[in-house]
Order: sequence, then structure tokens, then C-alpha cells
Amino acid sequence: MTPRLAPLSDQRSLQERTYQALREALLEGQYLPGQRIFEAEIAQLLAVSRNPVREAVRRLQQDGLLEVRPRSGIYVASLPANEVEDVYRLRAALEGVAAALAAERMTTQELEELGRILRIGEREARPLRPDGSASATVARADRFHHAIHAGARSPRLSKQLELIYAQVMHFRNLTLRMPGRADAASHGHEQLYAALIKRNVAEAERVMREHVNGARAMLMQHLADVAHEAESRPVGDGLD
Repeated sequence: MTPRLAPLSDQRSLQERTYQALREALLEGQYLPGQRIFEAEIAQLLAVSRNPVREAVRRLQQDGLLEVRPRSGIYVASLPANEVEDVYRLRAALEGVAAALAAERMTTQELEELGRILRIGEREARPLRPDGSASATVARADRFHHAIHAGARSPRLSKQLELIYAQVMHFRNLTLRMPGRADAASHGHEQLYAALIKRNVAEAERVMREHVNGARAMLMQHLADVAHEAESRPVGDGLD
């Protein structure tokens, strides 16, 4: 994916603007897990010197979004396969809390906007080819989930969910290309919206947890299948 970083123009401090621009690019999945990034390239894209980029990298390393490897370089943080399930379980728990809080705290106007997001998503939905990009589907899902996070009115919770989303962006793109997952996700959103409209706190939390855990189960089965296939492949298979 080609990064969409552009020269900065607003009035915040240069260091803060650089940090926010690079952080947004990482959260949007413009860089892949494990991908190496270069200070000089980012500085050129943002039309800044390398000093604010270096400070942004330091902060993003503290956020867990970047890794600085001695004598190697700067890399987008990647999630080892054996940690994926733990992170998805954590996501399910935190998203469940967000849904419960949103059921209590979202205003009528926010719920109406959530319904609009849901309807737009249904109209825009298109079947995905197995090799196609799921970025548009992920973007639609993100709009729905982020509206719920905002409606929960818990900045600390939203911050933690942002970091988790960055860690699992690659896997979300993967799962939403799997047969049936996009439809299951849409159905989950409809159930969740119904619970929120009814202000049913327990139901909203339950549906959200089931929604995320459904993605986790599908992903873990896929990763297990891939690992089994790799182990079963004869040594040298596919080599010239």
C-alpha cells in the first residue's frame, strides 16, 4: 500500500503534527506489520526535517506502534501469531465494555447517525473476491465501531482500542476476505444497533463480544490451516 502522507499545514506544533500524521497512517494500515520505514522518506513526504520525525518515532515506539531495532532500523510493530488470539480476546472484552457504555450514554442524535452509517454500509457493500482488497469493507466497519467508541465517552478506553486496532489491522483485512465473514459482520452490526436502540446494556455487550469472537474463531482456524499446510509441504516444494 502506498502511504498517503502529505505536507503538513495546520497550526499545531511541528512535532505534534508529525506525530499525529504518522500515527494516523499507522492506524489506517498504510504501512504493513513488519514493514521497515525510513525517517528520511517520512520527512520528505511530510515536508519536515528529520528531527520531528525522530521524536514522532520515539513516541510511537512508546505507543507500541513502531519497533526500533538496534543496527537494523525502524519497523511497523507486528503481532506474533501466538499472540493474535490473546489480543482478539482483549479486543472482545474492551469492545464489549464500549458497547455497554454506549448503550447508556449515546444520545438520540448519535444513535440516528449510527443508523445512517449502518444503512450506508449496507448500500456500499460489495462481494469481495478472495484476492481482492478488503480495505473498503474495513473502513465501513471502522466507521460503525468508532461511532460506538465515541458514544461510550471514555477517552482511556478509546485510546486502548485504537492501539489494538492498529495491531490487528492486517488480520481484519484478512478475515473480511474470507467467505461469509463480511455478511456475518454486517449481521452482527444490525444486532448490535438493535440492542443499542433499546438501551439494552447487557445485550449490547453480549452481541459485541460475540461479534468480535466470531472473527477471532475464523481467523485462528485460518492461521492453523496455513501452519498445517506449511508443515505438510515437502522440503523444497515450490523452489526452482
